[in-house]
Amino acid sequence: MRLNAPPISELRLQRYHRWMLLWLTWLAAFLAEVSAFAPLSRQATQIAHQWLDRAERLLMDIVLLRAAAHVRTIPALKHSAHRRVETHMSRAVIGAAMRRALRPKRLDQRIAALSQDVQGLVARLLKRLPRGLTRRRPVRTRPEVRAPQCSCTRDIETDPVDTS
Repeated sequence: MRLNAPPISELRLQRYHRWMLLWLTWLAAFLAEVSAFAPLSRQATQIAHQWLDRAERLLMDIVLLRAAAHVRTIPALKHSAHRRVETHMSRAVIGAAMRRALRPKRLDQRIAALSQDVQGLVARLLKRLPRGLTRRRPVRTRPEVRAPQCSCTRDIETDPVDTS
């Protein structure tokens, strides 16, 4: 039994991300074809932004799930009578700068921002987390595992030979 199983498999995350990219490509092509006949109305633009809000939420969920493997768990406070409900923790962890970067005003720019590489967003998030830029409890990342640099390996050719 694995106690540290990931909340969702990497394959399923890739599938969801590819599905989202396919949907964004379709939406961009559809908007380009529709706007070739006439400019988009305000109502159509609003509806497109509502659909892109859902795609943005899915992208942020994927980014948070991929970053979760690199984050240490924070033990709950033992002496707290009422646990603090952190409803906006994911919003605080993501940060305003990343949310603004994914929300340009024009539809084509927003689709391009949502279609970027997820690994870049995860790296940006993991770089931001240890700084503790939220008013919530800081989220600590795990230190990267490095190969041990042990000088205990001996070179047989340079060792003196004991002939006694």
